[in-house]
Amino acid sequence: MKSLKLPVSILFILAITFQANARPTKKVIKYMKGLGNGTYLFGQVGTWIHNENPDMDDESNWIKKVYDHTGKIPRYGCITYDFDDNPFTDEEWNNAARKMWDRGMIVGIYSWYANPAGGKWNDPLDIDPIFADGDNPTKSNFYKQMDRMAANLQWLENQKIPVVYTPFVESDDKNKWHAKEGAEHAIKLYQLVHDYFANTKKLKNIIWAYHTTQRQGALIDYYPGDAYVDVIGKSAYGTGLVFTEYDWAVEKKKNHDKVIWWAELGIRGEKDAPRDCLDVLNKLENTFPELAGFVFWSDTGFYNVTGNLHGAELMNSPKIVTLK
Repeated sequence: MKSLKLPVSILFILAITFQANARPTKKVIKYMKGLGNGTYLFGQVGTWIHNENPDMDDESNWIKKVYDHTGKIPRYGCITYDFDDNPFTDEEWNNAARKMWDRGMIVGIYSWYANPAGGKWNDPLDIDPIFADGDNPTKSNFYKQMDRMAANLQWLENQKIPVVYTPFVESDDKNKWHAKEGAEHAIKLYQLVHDYFANTKKLKNIIWAYHTTQRQGALIDYYPGDAYVDVIGKSAYGTGLVFTEYDWAVEKKKNHDKVIWWAELGIRGEKDAPRDCLDVLNKLENTFPELAGFVFWSDTGFYNVTGNLHGAELMNSPKIVTLK
């Protein structure tokens, strides 16, 4: 059988189309790699897995709450596609992501995959069937969810929207089903989603993000590998503003071209007194200058600028990147 040879004109059109689709993604990742050392990205989780509306103009969305409190819009916003509770349609999530991009924000997306064994999100399960040869209910369930998420990302790619995509939120958090069986399985799950989306689905608009809890050593223990990750993040909750693997992360930034940041930041606990948000900038400049920035958590105001002091002052600092 002869191999199919496409006319040069069609090959040229395909090449141009590929470059056009890839260009916004490359532009965003290049921009993010240039952050740190006096210029820090301000991010905000707009919705987690509850019923906050993904539309950034809705009163329940934390991007809206930050804007109402400070008069500024974060440069980066993140919404969660929740396949466990399914509080919104894929169309609503996709349109919300497009609105953020159209407003000038960098778009982040968390996947909240339902437990593929059919239990609750925090129920234990046997993860091995996902990787087994042949079909089985657990594998079929998870692949259906991946197909659904891939279709959403493909829709965004068709709109030329790049996405900072985190397939598993806090990869080491054993409260969540994906981490119940430890680092080896969590790494395999991340690699599976990456390879399925990149190689099988041929998606070109994904900036791959990975992060863990603030547990010391978690970033190293659960790292999927340099070939799988563009953005390395750490959670930090409470008054400590920690990043225990900072030196390791800086090596990844300088020698492996990675972006590093606080992927989830909650600057005090519920019982702590309101905190000066400018402490975040001081910590970056004096302790973690290589971080590209931070992403405030949602859920409740004591984590972020809406429930603490000098939020507007932080967002108006010339060293903090927001939108007008």
